[in-house]
Amino acid sequence: MNISTLGSARATSSNLNGMSELLRQAVVEVRSGESGSGTGIIWGGAGLVVTNAHCVRRGAALQVGDGGKWRGAQALAYHPHHDLALLAAPSVSGPLLEIRDPESLRAGELVFAYGHPLGIRDALAMGVVHAVARDDRTKYPRWVVADVRLAPGNSGGPLVDAEGRLVGINSMVVNGLGVAVPAGLVQRFVERALSQRAA
Repeated sequence: MNISTLGSARATSSNLNGMSELLRQAVVEVRSGESGSGTGIIWGGAGLVVTNAHCVRRGAALQVGDGGKWRGAQALAYHPHHDLALLAAPSVSGPLLEIRDPESLRAGELVFAYGHPLGIRDALAMGVVHAVARDDRTKYPRWVVADVRLAPGNSGGPLVDAEGRLVGINSMVVNGLGVAVPAGLVQRFVERALSQRAA
């Protein structure tokens, strides 16, 4: 390995370490009753967590975990069709994640999934964008499909690009491919939910 290659490898490793630390601060575990935990993203810097609707059982006691400390949370909004839920968690805070427009994604781009798969905390998996699937009716991006390994516990966690920008929220695995809700759709869901509560 020559010096320039070694330097590039070290820079890449440093970038990944920085991204992993950023995501660790922006992500919480989500526990719904006695069921297994999923992952959630601290939204807007403090007080709100976005996760998958399938991670949050209606009527169950909700908790979010941050650094081994569990705190109570409350469901504010659900959108089962998009597999999204918004939680109030006043005691949590974290860095803002920049949102990436799904229209700018291209097949083959590197992406990273962060979460707690199979009970393994703070795991980072790497893959590539496979496609951006569109809604048949609206033609807007509906799913980001990526060749990235997901497992139970990744649900509700972030899918980010190589610069750490939020691409989507990991939701499920279909035919071996990871499927995420596009970040723009998540943002619209949160804005709508908050405006309806304020009305």
